Order: sequence, then structure tokens, then C-alpha cells
Amino acid sequence: MKKLLLLLIAANSLMAAGAGDPLRATLLMDRFEVHSSEENPLVWDTSAYIGKDYDKLYFYSEGQRSTAESESENELIYSRAVTPFWDIQGGVEYDRAGSSHKTWGVVALQGLAPYFVETRIRLKIGEGAVSANFDFEYEALITQKIILTPRLEVEAYNKEIPELHKGGGISSATVGLRLRYEIRREFAPYIGVTYSNSFGKTAAKYGGEESSALVAGIRFWF
Repeated sequence: MKKLLLLLIAANSLMAAGAGDPLRATLLMDRFEVHSSEENPLVWDTSAYIGKDYDKLYFYSEGQRSTAESESENELIYSRAVTPFWDIQGGVEYDRAGSSHKTWGVVALQGLAPYFVETRIRLKIGEGAVSANFDFEYEALITQKIILTPRLEVEAYNKEIPELHKGGGISSATVGLRLRYEIRREFAPYIGVTYSNSFGKTAAKYGGEESSALVAGIRFWF
């Protein structure tokens, strides 16, 4: 009887510990928008995860599709919390540009920098090539429902990647400013403006150029 009581106490303790760190799953469509540029591309930026407080499995997808071309970056990532505000991540990424593609190994740092700047820094390695991607975003609350979000993304490569139409050095930079209205916390239409530019061999050899556009889209999560 005593052994049975001890087993029940142990089982109850394990259940209580598990209840404090439940398995969760979330999908966030951070950007789903149309640009006012010549080709009116459809642009998306989404992430989803399943896991607990310390360990999660993430899927990221970012890209655009238009009548002229399509490109995307898709990641499957294991994420481990190392501090209350930062995760170390590792996994694989599959990139497409038109009919070409490339696979990378990925190491990343994701978290909340000082002044509440959401940050993700990626280092991608594949067949002698190395790429670095820097992504910063900040949410400024104008009211409880109206939120202004500036965003900056910079991409660089150690050498030319012909299959992705990228040159060595700093390849591109994109700045965006979006204003959203949260009808509900989980659903918010927005408008904004974005500016992007290509540099070095990416601009000279692959036709990357300076561009700006108005955007309209929706952000949702569940």
C-alpha cells in the first residue's frame, strides 16, 4: 500500500510538472500583402512552431510570387531557449528562385534585443558558400489597436550564387513601414510602404535595382 501511495504521489508530481510546460502550437502570418509595383507581387512572411518553453520546432517561409518570377526561402529549424529573451536555432533551409534552388545548413539567433527590437540573425552555409541575413522589427503602439511597425532586412553573401541570382558582398537591403489596425488581436489589416535596393554584383550582373512600393495586406495568427 505504501509503495502504491508513493507511485501515485510521483505520478501526480510528474503530471503537475508537465502542466506547467504544456505542448503548444502557433501559426503566424506576419505579412501577407500585395505591392503596388509594376508586377504587383504577392508577398508572404510566415512562421509556425510546435513545442514547449525551451524546445520548439519551427517552420519559416518568406517569399514573393508574381507573373514575372517567384522566389522563396523555407526553413525547418530546431530552436532552444538559452535565456528568457533569446533562442539558439539550427536546421536546414531550401531556397528557390524561378526554376533554380539551393539547400543550406542554418544557424540562427532569435530574440528580443534592447528597446524591444525583435531580432533574427541567420548564418547559412552550403557547398563553400556562406550567407548572413539580418532581420530587425519594432512594434510601436500608437493606441491599443493601432500599431506602427518599422522593419529592416539586410542580406550578404561571401561569393556569387548564380542559381539564386546573388552576387558576393552585401546583396540587398529592404526597409518597410506598416501601420495595422487590430480588429482582434489575431486579425489585423494593414497598409504601408517598402523600399528595397540591390548592391554590388547583384545589381550589376543580375539586374537588381532600387524600388519602392505601397503595400496592403493582413496579419493573422492562431
